[in-house]
Amino acid sequence: MKRVYSLPVLILVLLSNANAQLTGIKNIPGDYVSIAVAITDLNSAGVGSGGVTFNITAGYTETGNHTITATGTAANPIVFQKAGAGTNPVFTAGTGTGWDAVFKMIGSDYISFDGLTLQENPSNASGNWIEKTENGFCFLKVSASDGCQHNTIRNCTISLDRLFYQVNPGGTAHYSAAIYMNNGNAGNV
Repeated sequence: MKRVYSLPVLILVLLSNANAQLTGIKNIPGDYVSIAVAITDLNSAGVGSGGVTFNITAGYTETGNHTITATGTAANPIVFQKAGAGTNPVFTAGTGTGWDAVFKMIGSDYISFDGLTLQENPSNASGNWIEKTENGFCFLKVSASDGCQHNTIRNCTISLDRLFYQVNPGGTAHYSAAIYMNNGNAGNV
């Protein structure tokens, strides 16, 4: 028997599946072509019952700076982890645009990163602080009452350019930080 749907029912079915909260295990690549696409989906849909685990294939590589605004809970955590044997997935920083990080969390809670390698992009100009990456992982608050809490980083390697900014020759030097936490709002850093 052939099913026939009316247009309003078909639209309702399609909309009910759009932006469903993320749950279960998601593979990168596989369910998502990149971590950038996965994070975009996570930020727009949020995390659902039981949480979501992003299994990132060992040896996977990606370039770019990623901002996470989604938040988990103790019962619904967000996990980014290496899947399988072999080298850690490698995330190379994109070109800097000011204060940036390979992974920047804004008010995000209950996120775990396990078995990842973060590194500076060798093509970022030496001595040009705007192009350098300041942080591997950066945790910032949304407001005075909404900061990042209960986040875990384990088995990760972070390698950034130690000196990323110098006011002038012989001037004050500022350094990158592998893991940076600030009591400042994201818009003020």
